[in-house]
Amino acid sequence: MMGKMQARHNLACFEWDYENYQRAIKHFMIAANCGNENSLHELKKGFKNGHVTKEDFAKALRAYQAACDETKSEQRDRAAVIRARLGE
Repeated sequence: MMGKMQARHNLACFEWDYENYQRAIKHFMIAANCGNENSLHELKKGFKNGHVTKEDFAKALRAYQAACDETKSEQRDRAAVIRARLGE
């Protein structure tokens, strides 16, 4: 899938619907590790219903946060301020 994290997320949803939970979790983990927030939320739901281990959820949460942190920069922060001033 080479970087298409929404496709990875969609595949995980498909696997989940067919009760292939381990495959689904694998795909959700990969997508969450790349910053896909929807996959992180699905892993959280899976954790709450007992399909995802505490360790796996914690690992995904740390990786998700790291992916989000990597995309932050001073230049992006300044651009966000400018967009907010312009009302975008």
